[in-house]
Amino acid sequence: MSTDCHLFCECNPEALFRVTVDNIVNATLAFDTSALAFTSEFQLAGARCIFSTNVRELRDNSLNWRAVSSPSSSETFEMEILVDPHVRFDSARGAHFRGLHHLVFAVLPPFGSFTFDLLRKRVVGVVASEVADDDIFWNAQLLPIAIGVLGTTVGVAPMHCACLDHQGDALLLAGHSGAGKSTLAAALAQCGFSFVSDDWTYISRGRSFVVAHGLFAPIKLLPDSARFFPQLKELSPVRTLNGEVAYELDADRHMGASMKRNSRPKWIFFLERTNSSGCQFNPCRPEFTRQFFEQNAERLPCELLDAQRRRSALIQELSECPSWVIRTAEGPLETARALSQFIAEKNHVNE
Repeated sequence: MSTDCHLFCECNPEALFRVTVDNIVNATLAFDTSALAFTSEFQLAGARCIFSTNVRELRDNSLNWRAVSSPSSSETFEMEILVDPHVRFDSARGAHFRGLHHLVFAVLPPFGSFTFDLLRKRVVGVVASEVADDDIFWNAQLLPIAIGVLGTTVGVAPMHCACLDHQGDALLLAGHSGAGKSTLAAALAQCGFSFVSDDWTYISRGRSFVVAHGLFAPIKLLPDSARFFPQLKELSPVRTLNGEVAYELDADRHMGASMKRNSRPKWIFFLERTNSSGCQFNPCRPEFTRQFFEQNAERLPCELLDAQRRRSALIQELSECPSWVIRTAEGPLETARALSQFIAEKNHVNE
């Protein structure tokens, strides 16, 4: 955080939560939490969320958000959302985030302003009244952001990878940015795999094994993906939250894929582009898998050493799954067919 920024933060769970970050994130959240009279509970990617708001309709809508399910986990965080009909956010400015120790501040114009307190496992936000019933905002933006920022503190490890389900077993698809993970995930969804997640997958500990969760967030495909998927030509790219221009589409509605909320990881594949023809599958050691996910994990403040240790334990357990590096020069549909055949052969050998 730059030195010309001024921060004032006061936290009292029974009275007031106020944050002002001048020059970087211009936001002030100040309200009596007793005004948040409408509450609900739901599960989000393996964590339990206690949700409260001042508007009954938003509370009722929250029970039908696409990403949530009935609560079962004891790992809990709070989300307190004030709907203010007078609040306005400059829609000309893009979304921006800033962090200071265990606090993350976010403004998502024109929807709202939010503070994520990792130490207290708490989200506080003020939103404009017109987005209270905007399910696209909640499902595609705020809920993924919330579990992405707070997840590690409640036993959920966000992993930069896609997840597809094949007959009850999960395939995790990782790789560096630009390798083509999203297009391959979309192609696998068209090859009969159930779609769980695209860019981020959320790993938690089940009763006896790790579980991979998705949030039904849209698949994001860059404009040149239209040459692989003709149905994209009927859609228009949009400017996404990070400023990229891309297609955002639902795997079920646009790709005809079946959807699953979670699955048990069985295989991990790391995608690499190559100039050699065909697809090569090279096995990799657990140390490679563990190091990849550790290096690509979000940095945590020093106040959260316990959360960091728990995340490392999840990554260690995940790295025990058989894993391969896919080196391919083929398009996503050809690579998806090769990967489908590879998995079928592995399953046949193990029968």
